[in-house]
Amino acid sequence: MFFITMFCGCKKQKNVENQAKELISQNINTLIDSIEVFDSSKIIGPEKFKDFKTKKITVGLLDSVIVENTNFKKFENDKFLKFNISKNEIVTFNSDYNINLLKLNNYDINILFVRFSNFKINDNNASIIVKKVIGISMVKNIFYFKKENDKWVFQKKVFLEMG
Repeated sequence: MFFITMFCGCKKQKNVENQAKELISQNINTLIDSIEVFDSSKIIGPEKFKDFKTKKITVGLLDSVIVENTNFKKFENDKFLKFNISKNEIVTFNSDYNINLLKLNNYDINILFVRFSNFKINDNNASIIVKKVIGISMVKNIFYFKKENDKWVFQKKVFLEMG
């Protein structure tokens, strides 16, 4: 009986993880939005610096969805998913910016580091925190989705913090 319970529990966890990966794949462009806000190569500076050029940034998506300790009371008792992201989940990323999967943030000033955390799926609703960091700039948002007709549909984005 114990082994049957363990097998069913693992199978259910795998199914939830597959749904999470499906959500990322279907909504990668929504989750990794507003890249140009972080790109200093797009900034037009004063005339005396017209010859100073900066490199176009790339997107570095950290390859693991993690559970992050939050200071937000509403997340205290939630059960979050942890799993690895593969190239399969980012193949639909469509942008003028290149994207790479990375193991860790090496604080390169030409890479916008993106980290997914505190991913939660309850029935047909899901949420995920997305943190974008470049240099000393950071923004963190939570994205909400609803599953409709076997597709994860974006519902809303809520600003959490900036630094």
